[in-house]
Amino acid sequence: FLHIPNTGCRFLTKYILDPLSDTLKENDIELIKLPKNVLKHGGWHQSIDDNTYVISIFRDPAEHFVSIIAHMIANEQGLMDQDQNFVVNDKVKELDIDKKEIYNVMEELKYLKNFQAQNFLLEPNGEPLLHTSRRLYNHKQNFDIDLIYNRIKRTNLMIRHKDLQSIDYSLLLNKISKDLSVDLTLDLSSMSKDYFKNAASEKLFNKLTDIDKNFIYQNFNFDKEIYEDNSLFWQP
Repeated sequence: FLHIPNTGCRFLTKYILDPLSDTLKENDIELIKLPKNVLKHGGWHQSIDDNTYVISIFRDPAEHFVSIIAHMIANEQGLMDQDQNFVVNDKVKELDIDKKEIYNVMEELKYLKNFQAQNFLLEPNGEPLLHTSRRLYNHKQNFDIDLIYNRIKRTNLMIRHKDLQSIDYSLLLNKISKDLSVDLTLDLSSMSKDYFKNAASEKLFNKLTDIDKNFIYQNFNFDKEIYEDNSLFWQP
């Protein structure tokens, strides 16, 4: 599982992948979650080979950047519950972020340009992927676009974040079950779409005008190109 930060990956892990791990193991399929520590997003792991079933989630770049800002500010203000896998606590509902932060933070985080795509290029090297991204940006190293596309096309199950929010999860379960030729069942009654939700992120995104969104897209143009290419994603 290739975990891109702020795309709903922890939701998928908690409610879909983790509950399936025992059944997969019984069928000699090891679930490798990349990474185990959510602070150290792993990128394209060296262990991926022709026999690896790769799952990942990709998000609209404007939503993704807003989510990064909201989580960053929530963390700075002590509103992240670190004992509960960095779930935002209830007080974050009171957090009202000025959309000027988007313009302020964009310069500060300029090394994150097309960061979702970077996750298919950069490989684990013992440091958090964010540090690798910053170092490569500072050294003005160009990204191999063809390699990124090849790895995305190699990914067996690419899910859009918006679909993860709205789909019938039995369709997702059936997709994985069919692809792996394993009979998978899951009790979805305890699923909570709000468990990892950051209300401040949604509130901030709803403030954005088309001008604001286009400003973000200009800095994440390759991520936007990928996100809008239907051929790269599972169509539930």
